[in-house]
Amino acid sequence: MSFVYVANNGGSNVSVIDTKVNRPISNITAGGLPFATILSPNGQYCYVLSVGTPGNVAVIDTKNHGVIAKVQVGSLLFIEFPTTPMAITHDGQLLYVANTNSNDITVIDTKNNRVIATVGMNDNPISIAITPDDQYVYVLHSTSGSFASVNVIETKMHRVISTIRTGVFAFNIKITPNGQYAYLSDLGGDTVFVLDIKTHKVIAAVPVGEDPFSLAFTADGQYVYVGNINENTVSVIETKYNQVISTIRVGASPLALKVTLDDQHVYVANLDGNTVSVIEIKTNQVISTIDVGTFPFTLGITADDRYVYVVNSQFSGSGGNTVSVIETKTNQVISTIGVGSMPVVLAITP
Repeated sequence: MSFVYVANNGGSNVSVIDTKVNRPISNITAGGLPFATILSPNGQYCYVLSVGTPGNVAVIDTKNHGVIAKVQVGSLLFIEFPTTPMAITHDGQLLYVANTNSNDITVIDTKNNRVIATVGMNDNPISIAITPDDQYVYVLHSTSGSFASVNVIETKMHRVISTIRTGVFAFNIKITPNGQYAYLSDLGGDTVFVLDIKTHKVIAAVPVGEDPFSLAFTADGQYVYVGNINENTVSVIETKYNQVISTIRVGASPLALKVTLDDQHVYVANLDGNTVSVIEIKTNQVISTIDVGTFPFTLGITADDRYVYVVNSQFSGSGGNTVSVIETKTNQVISTIGVGSMPVVLAITP
C-alpha cells in the first residue's frame, strides 16, 4: 500500500493520500509552515521540515500517519521554489537539514531523533546532496558574497573539508547515480556546473538555457535533464562529454521535472502553463501535454511508474489546493484531489 504525503505550507499541515482510492485519509498537524519532505530509505518515516525561528522537523510514522517526534533545527526562511534542504544517508541513520537563515546544517540521528551536530556554513545553505557511499554531504549556497559556493562535509566527523566556488545564483544540486560527480544549476549564470567528487573541484561548466533550475538524472546516469524556467525549455546534457545534445521546448516556466524509473519518460511541471509536458527519452521529443491544476509546483512518480502526482499550489481561485493524478499509460488526469492550503511538496512511499 502506497501513500502520498503533501506538505501544505499555508495550512501548517500534511495531507495523506491513499493511492488505492486517491483520496485524503488523514490530515497531520506539522507545526510551523511546512515546505520540504523526505522519506527514509525504507519508507517507514516521512520527515517534514517547517519554516520558523527555530525551524522544526516533524517525524511521521507512515504505518499509522502519526507524528512520533518533533526535532528543533536552525532558523529557516521559506524558499519560493522547490529545493532540497534535507537529505538522508542511504543507510537511513543520519538526516541533514540546511538552515537558510542561521547559516548552518543540523545533523539528526534518526534512531532517537536527536540533534548530534551543528555545522557552520557559508551564507544561505539551500540544497543538499549525499554521495551514495554516505561519505560526503554536498551543501549548495545560493549566495556567498558575489558567488555561489558548495561546502563539502565529511560525515564521520561532521566537518567541512572543502569549499568550492561555483556560479552566481545556484539553487539545486544532484549527485550522479554512480557517485562520481555532482551537478548544480546556476540560475544566475545560465550554466550547469560539474564537480568531481574525488577532487572536490569544478571540472566543467555547461551552458544551458535561461534560468536553469531543476535537475534530474536518468537511472543509468547517462543524461541529466535541466528545466530552464525563463526559456520554457529543457536542456539534455550527455554526462560522458558534459555537452548539451538536445534542447526541448515545453510549457511556460518548467519548474520541476522527474524521470520515470524505467528511463522511458520525463515529466515536467510547467508552473505558469498549468500543464505537465511528457518527454520521450528515446527521441527527446514532447509526446504529450497534460492540463492540470493552477501553478503545478512539483511532482512525484510512484515506484511502479504507473502514476504521476502533481502538486497544484495556487492557494486562491479555482484549480489550486489540489493534487492531479496522471496515469502514465494514457497520460491523462484520472483524479483531482483536494488537499490543504498552498500545497508545495510531496513524498510518495514505495
